[in-house]
Amino acid sequence: MDKQHRICVFMLLAIFALAYGETVDSKWRAQIEEKFEETLRTIQNNKNRIEKQSEVFKKQTNDIQKQAVEIETLRQRVKALEGQSDNLEQQSGRLLNGLSKNGTLPSSMERRQLYNEGFKNRFIRQAVSPRRNTPAAFYAYISSDFGGVGVNHVFRYDTVITNQGNAYNKHTGAFTAPSNGLYAFCYTAFASGVHAAGETGDYGEVTVKLIHNGDYKGSIHVDTESNWEEDMATGFAILVLQTGDVVFTKSESGGPGSFHSSDLGRWTFSGFRISYIDMV
Repeated sequence: MDKQHRICVFMLLAIFALAYGETVDSKWRAQIEEKFEETLRTIQNNKNRIEKQSEVFKKQTNDIQKQAVEIETLRQRVKALEGQSDNLEQQSGRLLNGLSKNGTLPSSMERRQLYNEGFKNRFIRQAVSPRRNTPAAFYAYISSDFGGVGVNHVFRYDTVITNQGNAYNKHTGAFTAPSNGLYAFCYTAFASGVHAAGETGDYGEVTVKLIHNGDYKGSIHVDTESNWEEDMATGFAILVLQTGDVVFTKSESGGPGSFHSSDLGRWTFSGFRISYIDMV
C-alpha cells in the first residue's frame, strides 16, 4: 500500500506541475504578445512622425527655393536700377554744366524732367540701400580704475550698456559705421589724485584723441598735480561718416599715474547716428 500510495502522490505532483507549467507558459506568451504589439505601435507612431517631418521638410525646401528665386529677381531689379541711376547721374551732370544734348542751354521742360528724374534717382538709391535704416547708437565705459598708459594706447570700453546695431566692438574699442550718415560722439576721461590702481610717483595725466580712419578729429586733456586732486574732461564731435568708417579714442603720448573709472566717475565712449546721408 505504501508503494502504491507513493506512486499516486508522484502522479498527482506530476499532473500539478504540468498544469502549473502550462499556466506559466500561457502568461509568458501573453506578455510577449503584449510587448510585441506595443513595439509595433511604437514603430507605427515613429513612421507617422517621420512622414510628417518629411512633409514639413519638403515644404520648407520648396519655400527656400521660391525665396531664392525672389532674391535673384530682386538682385536683377537692383542691378537694373543701378544702371538707370548711372544714366540719370550723367544727365544730371549735363544739367549742372548747363548743357543739353545739342550743346545749348537746357529748356525749362528739360530742367523739370531732369529734376524729377534726379529726385527719383535719389529715392531709388535710398530705397535699395540695405543698411540705410540700420539703427546705430552705443554707450560703453571702462569697468575699473587703471594705471598709466603707453603711447598711442587705444582705450577699450569693456562694459557695454547700449549697442543698437552692434556697431561698437568692446574688444577693440572701435565703432564701425553701419551706413552713411551724420554721427555724434562723446568721450570722457577722469584722472585720479590718488594712486587708485597701486601706482607710485606721478598722479594721473593724459591726452585722449578722437580718431576717424586714422585722422585726428578732436582731443581732451586731464591732469592732476597733487594728492586728492581730481580732473575730468569730456569731448564732443559731430562727424560725417561713410559705411565702414572706424572711430575710436587713443592716448597721444604716455599717460603716467592713475585714472578713475568707478562710481566716482567713468571713462565713457558713446555715439549715435543723427541722420542718414545719401552720398554719391
